[in-house]
Amino acid sequence: MDKARRIIEKLPSWLLTAVTVAAILWLTLVPRPLGDMKPELFPGADKVVHAIMFGGLALMILTDCSRSRGWHRLSVLSVIMAASISTLFGIVIELLQREMDLGRSYDFYDMLADAAGAVAAALLWYLFTRFPHGRKQKS
Repeated sequence: MDKARRIIEKLPSWLLTAVTVAAILWLTLVPRPLGDMKPELFPGADKVVHAIMFGGLALMILTDCSRSRGWHRLSVLSVIMAASISTLFGIVIELLQREMDLGRSYDFYDMLADAAGAVAAALLWYLFTRFPHGRKQKS
């Protein structure tokens, strides 16, 4: 874990978020980004993918913010903001899909999945940074 942290610390503090945003934009706005591949593992699998993408974005925002502050704990407001930014990004993408007419479809339930993933990831971040290894940290 220390080696991974050292590698991450050498990157610009905005890079993880920027790469995640670029990947999400490509996967959600490009017509058929995976070609003819359309894996449907189970009903609603696409909603799980949405939750993972936007939860991942919230985690990258939190990681970049934490790194820019020297790995200090983030405030509750920062965690809420990361979840909100990720959720709003998901809403904007769904609205763009509706308006751009590129073969992508608008789905209200995708927005709900985006929000659920962002909030769940931010909540997990908060819990794991406040109570690492199941023990409350001394303040």
